[in-house]
Amino acid sequence: MFGHRHYVPILKAKDGEYGALQTLPPTVHRAITPLLEIPPIDWDYAADRPKKTIDQHLKKVGQKIERAWSGRGRLFVDLPLWIPASERMMDGRHPLEFVFTSLRMRGIEAIPVIDLLRPAEYLSACREIIAEDQRGVCARIHPDDLVGSDGVDDAIGSVLETVGTDIRSADLVLDLRALTPDEPMDVGGLVEIAERLPRLSRWRTFTVAATSFPRNLAGLPPSDFSLIPRGEWDLWENLVRGSRLIDRLPTFGDYGISHPEPSEVDPRIIRPSASIRYTHDSCWLVPKARNLRDYGYDQFHEVCEALVRRTEYAGRQFSWGDNYIYDCAARRVGTGNLTTWRKVGTSHHLAFAVRQLASGTGS
Repeated sequence: MFGHRHYVPILKAKDGEYGALQTLPPTVHRAITPLLEIPPIDWDYAADRPKKTIDQHLKKVGQKIERAWSGRGRLFVDLPLWIPASERMMDGRHPLEFVFTSLRMRGIEAIPVIDLLRPAEYLSACREIIAEDQRGVCARIHPDDLVGSDGVDDAIGSVLETVGTDIRSADLVLDLRALTPDEPMDVGGLVEIAERLPRLSRWRTFTVAATSFPRNLAGLPPSDFSLIPRGEWDLWENLVRGSRLIDRLPTFGDYGISHPEPSEVDPRIIRPSASIRYTHDSCWLVPKARNLRDYGYDQFHEVCEALVRRTEYAGRQFSWGDNYIYDCAARRVGTGNLTTWRKVGTSHHLAFAVRQLASGTGS
């Protein structure tokens, strides 16, 4: 299906990420297979209850994915464990069945995602989807799943059998999630984890995904440019350079410009700042101004002006996001909102990662 110089970004299925996918030129979208992760329902802190029902939350998912990815090949779609096992749509369908029916009607070539902890109801819905679409499945495995690895082969085989497929029709994503200074990962540690994976050469594809992006930008100084190392890129590149260390070279995956864990902070008390998450070589360059509540969105004009003067700026032709940054610096467009800047940063990041993979130093 794809090789190790392909790209598998794990993206939150939100408007900024959808918008970024929609902006991609063919040269970029052909080089990526996104894994879209449906986020939890937002919480209404004032009323102390979910803001939406499950029907309201999932109603437009198919439409949004169609707008972002129609005609662009396959993608992975995951409804993580935030959905209770007993949750059903108003018409009695499982939420996963509802989403994939909507995607099927729109001609979207989606592949469901499983892991070793999904409830029987989820796996049953997945089995019906696989039987209908005949595209197999994506197995998302975490390092914790491989502890006591003697039973991992049986566990993976059992869950694949439950959903009605086998390892040759399954895409494997080894999801390392967040890499932190407290829990560093080097090539030796990654190889050790990969060696616990069963029958690595037989999977349809094999991806290693991780991120070093922090949960939030609260620790970064305002009115300054900060550098955040992209440890996941360095890890993958070093592994590819030492290709003889592992039986099969993995495809590169990351979390775009996000942290894996959703923010669960009351929006009434947070004070977001004007900032841009701008990917470059082995780091993110993050220009950050002051908080938006007190100092307003016009700060984005100044942030963009400062960014386009930097040598790290890739030029307005590089991506839709880079063009927006250039026009914002010149005050040809408005500053937008936080969703706009997630779209801008993600658009640049996806284009940058694809370029890195195409011109990298690995084998």
